[in-house]
Amino acid sequence: MKKTVIALSILIGGISLTACQNNNPQNIKDHFIPVDSANKMIRSYLNSIADSDTEKPQLQSLIMDADALREYLKDTSIKEVKVMFAHTMDYINSGHGGQYAGYRPGALTIIFAGYNLQGNYVLAPGNLVPDGSSPCPPFCPGTGTASLPLIVKQ
Repeated sequence: MKKTVIALSILIGGISLTACQNNNPQNIKDHFIPVDSANKMIRSYLNSIADSDTEKPQLQSLIMDADALREYLKDTSIKEVKVMFAHTMDYINSGHGGQYAGYRPGALTIIFAGYNLQGNYVLAPGNLVPDGSSPCPPFCPGTGTASLPLIVKQ
């Protein structure tokens, strides 16, 4: 599970970078990694789940709506974004709350919660935080370079 947490954190970590409000371009560049490093990290995770003893599909990635994240991150008091792994409500409501889900698509999601300089969460109006990720598989892009498991230039 530790490999999953690290790999998924890296995959979604780039999303949280848009919360940075620092005007120093060099500082922001420090939060990016080369594509070949990202692919090495992704490939390691994919190889680890390919060797699993289960025949069920394993979670490769989670896809978030970029407009929802942009709307949430409009709040300039958000200085960093915490990305949390969680069980989906469907998984919990089907009687599996608190039970190990493995890497099962549909059982895991990510929740984003921005926080300010004081370390306090900043919620969207209505006491909301972004969720709504789609598991890949089965909801992977069907076309374009994003349909591939690794990052490639178009």
